[in-house]
Amino acid sequence: MKTKLTEASAYWFSPVPCEITSSRISLDFDLRTADLFFRELVVPELGRIWFARQLSWPLAALALHEDLASHGSNPPKPTAICHGIEALACKLEYLVDPRDPSRRILGRRAFGRDTEHEVWSFHRLRQATNYVRNTHRQAATRALRVDGGLGFASGSRFDLLELEPVGRALAAAFLEQRVGKGGTSLRKWLLGWLEGEREISGWPKTLLQALSPEHPTDDERALVRSRLLGTSSYAGEKRQHLARAIGRAAKLPSIEDGVVVRLRETGHREQANEVVVARAFGAVLDRARDAVASLTRAVEPGRGGVKLANLADDSALKKSIKDLRTTSKSYVEKANTAAVKETTSRAFADAVVAGDDAEAIRILVRRSGEVLGLADSFVTRGPRFRIVDATDDASDLEDGAASIEPDRTGRTFRIANLHSLLRDVDPRGSR
Repeated sequence: MKTKLTEASAYWFSPVPCEITSSRISLDFDLRTADLFFRELVVPELGRIWFARQLSWPLAALALHEDLASHGSNPPKPTAICHGIEALACKLEYLVDPRDPSRRILGRRAFGRDTEHEVWSFHRLRQATNYVRNTHRQAATRALRVDGGLGFASGSRFDLLELEPVGRALAAAFLEQRVGKGGTSLRKWLLGWLEGEREISGWPKTLLQALSPEHPTDDERALVRSRLLGTSSYAGEKRQHLARAIGRAAKLPSIEDGVVVRLRETGHREQANEVVVARAFGAVLDRARDAVASLTRAVEPGRGGVKLANLADDSALKKSIKDLRTTSKSYVEKANTAAVKETTSRAFADAVVAGDDAEAIRILVRRSGEVLGLADSFVTRGPRFRIVDATDDASDLEDGAASIEPDRTGRTFRIANLHSLLRDVDPRGSR
């Protein structure tokens, strides 16, 4: 990454990016494991999917790879096939209205650079420079699997997944759509495109419809719905309870005043308490980020760092730490009530509650992802220093699938994603 030196960076020996290529600095406070634990606790086995075609595209890629391999060729890996398919689908959808494209598509910047509309081949669209690096396929892989997912394919790594009967059926529902004037199958069309034998000339409406993230077929919807809500496993029953509490209204109901209340009213108090604990944990992460935001603003002007003792007396920082301590204490109480035991988050919360303000600052600095540093009794700029936005002002989410999903901040713990998926697979049930 190219860098330039400013007066400050020359003194701190810290490079300043001249272009932010990865716009999110990780601020998970070494609590990534806890974050994933609570997402899985609240909405099990969903991964990061929120619309049906996120499942259809990768399953179709696995099926097409099988077709190509059965003819004795040396086919591209399923990952490459999937990236090509979703890039083509997103680009066709983007060009419907580049000024107001579907919120489900990725690749807007890459597509906007192709002003002459020349990039259409599989060979070029599969490349990250013509699409994105963080794809829908990466967001969906966990949900595809039998182990810990919705059961469409068996295995661990995507390129080695083997289709289960229901996964093969979903791939077929997608691939057997008819496209073009001749009514050829999408499967046949895509196989030709993968081998460089198809041109996107005039991109017929039927091709757009068949590939689009916005238009799953009735069969696709039914198959996804059956795995989402029709299984009798413990995880499946939790999703069913949550789906009934969420409903299908266009706007996601209040989690505390709507979803949690409905869960309790229908006799699922334990599940309601788990949602409450997850939300309390999310509040801890938000208040920790707010405290780091205050810290970066306090440290930014100081050459050589700022004394820890001075920071502990900073009024804005004292308020941020007080809020963090209050939310941490609340989280511990709610976790105890619900008998939820997640050790890493509990250790963090206990340490924040037990220590004084100076100790809270030390904890945050050590867990700041190198944004800040600690040298003797001074807090300094770290190798990745920048002014961090507070939670309410944060707009620095990473590019890729995580940046456009309904649960983009992570604070609904996949409930927003489930709400969106429910509306996609059961639009007639909207109310």
